[in-house]
Amino acid sequence: MANWCNNIVIFTGEPRKLEEMEQMFQAMASREKETGRGQLPPFIQSDDGYLFDIYLEEGTFYYDTRWVPNTEILVQTADHFKAGFMHMYSEFAMGIFGEANYGQGILTDSRLDYEDFSRFEYDESGVYLFEGQSYETDMEILELLLERKKTGPDSPRGLTR
Repeated sequence: MANWCNNIVIFTGEPRKLEEMEQMFQAMASREKETGRGQLPPFIQSDDGYLFDIYLEEGTFYYDTRWVPNTEILVQTADHFKAGFMHMYSEFAMGIFGEANYGQGILTDSRLDYEDFSRFEYDESGVYLFEGQSYETDMEILELLLERKKTGPDSPRGLTR
């Protein structure tokens, strides 16, 4: 059985194109409910990256993928609609947590690695400890580490497509 990678996507672009995308994703969500099978946009030919448990809320798309994020599918979708996106993804059992941004043909993907996940620990008192500070949730620490990756000296420079 696959581990599920949670995906959150916000597309940017012309309002008309965003509406077309929203309609496409709503149709995919309906097809998934009818068939019980993962979905891909109709113009995508791939054996990977299927979307499951698709839903839309206030312009934000939520869905799951098997094991890993499907950023390449999103790039193809954005190119098809002449749009950009911000893609946040996580699959904690596999040590996956990151954010991809795409616009004007440039993809920047910042993600944590296994070493980052080992930089904090859970204390017996019910808090997470990181760099001498206590945190209520590990998500606070992961977001802090990701922000450092995005803005630090080793931040990704972006891949031009």
